[in-house]
This record gives sequence, structure tokens and C-alpha cells, in this order.
Amino acid sequence: MVSPTSSMVICNGRVPNSAPALSRQEQRLRVLELYVQLLIARTSMGIYWPEGLKDVANLVAALPLRTGDFTPLTRHLQNAVVYCQQKEFGAATFELRALRSHLQRL
Repeated sequence: MVSPTSSMVICNGRVPNSAPALSRQEQRLRVLELYVQLLIARTSMGIYWPEGLKDVANLVAALPLRTGDFTPLTRHLQNAVVYCQQKEFGAATFELRALRSHLQRL
């Protein structure tokens, strides 16, 4: 299979930009989703990563969200932290997946 970028023709030394630019908000959400996905992977392997959880909390706090969107995100994240501290990694993974689901609906 040929990827779209590998079959582009360079005209006058320039490659056409076919991907739309993401807004700053969309970029932050994408980084946050990827970070949460990484946390899910690590937590499902039984790895407690407090720095990663704190980074996600900081990223969530930096987003301009309505209270109705912010509250469930922080609740799921805090539940994941508590479950990780108790070494309940299955429950923590569940909470992180719920967090990811909320992020994807924003």
C-alpha cells in the first residue's frame, strides 16, 4: 500500500500540505488523549506512574472546559489515582478508559 505522503509530487520545491491544521485546543486534546492511552497501557501492565497521572491532571486543568465536562474527567482521574495507590490496576484501567471516553466526546 502506498501512503498519501509517499506519492506526493513536489512542485517548485514545495510539498502540498493536504492535512488541515489543528487548532491549539485540538492539539491539546490530542496530546491528552495520547497521554491517557499511554497511562492505560502502563496501568494495564500493573505499572503505577504517578508523574504521568499528575501530568494528565495538569493538562485537564489547562483545558477551557465547562464544569459539566471538567467534573467527570477529574473524578475518573482521581479514582484511577486511588486505585493505583491501592494496587487495583484493573479498576484503575477501567477509570482511565472512562476518562478517555469522555475526552473523545469533547
